[in-house]
Amino acid sequence: MVRWDLGVIGYVSATQQGMDTAYSEIFLRCYPTTIDMTREMRGKVTCVLNAISRGLPINAVAFLLDPYGIANDVGTKYGVVRSTVLNIVYSWFANYLRSNGFLEDSDIVEFDEELKILTPFIKARVEGSASRIAGIIATIVTIKGVDKQRLPIRIIDLKRNAEEYVREMLKKGS
Repeated sequence: MVRWDLGVIGYVSATQQGMDTAYSEIFLRCYPTTIDMTREMRGKVTCVLNAISRGLPINAVAFLLDPYGIANDVGTKYGVVRSTVLNIVYSWFANYLRSNGFLEDSDIVEFDEELKILTPFIKARVEGSASRIAGIIATIVTIKGVDKQRLPIRIIDLKRNAEEYVREMLKKGS
């Protein structure tokens, strides 16, 4: 999740060769100066969109989670500090990834700097080409005017499920 205010977490999976190919197609062909496509020049965004649309050897998903929005809303309502709510959200999200086949214990996992908060729940390293590609996936789906239906990126909205889980956990703890 490159920008917390977007509330989107990008996910990509592939073989190492597939990840290297995707990285080359996006970063060595388009030369984006940032992984945040909402802040990138239009020409580079178009190049990245074209690379993604042609097809890359990756599985790409954008999870609409908004953990900080949940922390603000639910934390304020129940008088719980933000970090506690974020831990519940991220624990739930890690379990969601495992139980829905997005993540297995044998996988090599990379996070960006912001998602290193997940390391208590998922064994991973911070930074790498996969996390950079995931950052682009997370932000490209938030750009106005991009036809999300034409991109080979699944968009899964988890905010309501995560928020309900957090509310239930806080009610039990009261």
